[in-house]
Amino acid sequence: MNFDGMRNFIIENELTDSVVIALHPESFDTLALDYIRIHETIERPFEILGIEIVEDTTNTVPKNHFRIIEL
Repeated sequence: MNFDGMRNFIIENELTDSVVIALHPESFDTLALDYIRIHETIERPFEILGIEIVEDTTNTVPKNHFRIIEL
């Protein structure tokens, strides 16, 4: 899970701010660290192209997968 892959997924699937992407905790950490490596900082809430990226706290998203949640 990396920044470029997530950004491309958001663009290719024309996601809007009507969704949130939930990631497995390890995948979230990997993506966040890659984002920081590129941008040297990270904001809260964590967003890519206006889409909020959150850590799954329900333990239902498998590692290296994500869930799109409609708002």
